Amino acid sequence: MASGASGNGHHNGNGNGNGNGRAHVRLVLISPHSLPRLGLVRIVDSIEDMEVVGHTGATADGVRLANETHPDVVLVDAELAADEGMGVIDTLKTRAASRVLLLAERAPHMQVESALEAGADGYTLKDITVEELESTVRRIASGDTVLHPDAASAVARRIAANGKEKTTALTPRQREILRMLSLGLENKQIARRLGIGVHTVKTHVSRVLAKLGASSRTEAVVFALRDRLIP
Repeated sequence: MASGASGNGHHNGNGNGNGNGRAHVRLVLISPHSLPRLGLVRIVDSIEDMEVVGHTGATADGVRLANETHPDVVLVDAELAADEGMGVIDTLKTRAASRVLLLAERAPHMQVESALEAGADGYTLKDITVEELESTVRRIASGDTVLHPDAASAVARRIAANGKEKTTALTPRQREILRMLSLGLENKQIARRLGIGVHTVKTHVSRVLAKLGASSRTEAVVFALRDRLIP
C-alpha cells in the first residue's frame, strides 16, 4: 500500500467475523514515519479478523481515508496529533464517525488530557505487545474507553497533586452516567439511551463531577478507571 492511498493489506473477512464470535475490525493508520507505519500495517494485518483499509503520514489524508473507508478505528500517532493541537481527533469523530486511538512514545499528563478532551477513545504506548494492541483495538471498536496504565497514572498523579483525591459514594444513576461518560458519549446520546432530558443529564454530570472533586469529564473518567467506580 502506498502512503496516503487507501489499501487493504490482506482481507481477513467480509466485515462480519469468521464464525469465532469476534467482529471483523477495520482500521486506518495515521503516522508520519513511513517505515514504522508500514511495520504496524503488517502487524495489524497479521491479526485474525483485523485489517488496515488505509494508511498515511498526513492527518488531512487520514481524514479523507476515514471518510472514504469508514473504519471501525483510526489509529493516530499521538505526537503528530499533538503538533496539530489534537484537532484531527474531533474532525475524525465528527466527519467520519470513527473511534480514535492514539499511539504514543510516552504519556505526559497534558498530552493525555488534551487527547481525551478532544474526544479520543483511547491512549496507549508503542511499547505494548501485539496481544495488547489487539485487545486495545477490539475494546475501542466495541465502545470502550481504554487508557494505557501509564496514561491513567499520569493523569491521576496530576489530579492527586492538586488535592483531588476524594471519592464519594455515587447513586446507581450517577454510576450509570459515569459509565456512559467513560464510553465517550455526549449529553444528547446519554439522554437518548436513558430516556431522560438533556438538562437532566447535565445535572447528573455536574453532581458526579462535584462528588468526585473533578473539574472535567476527563478527570471523572480517570477517577472511574483508577478507583474502579464502574465495571
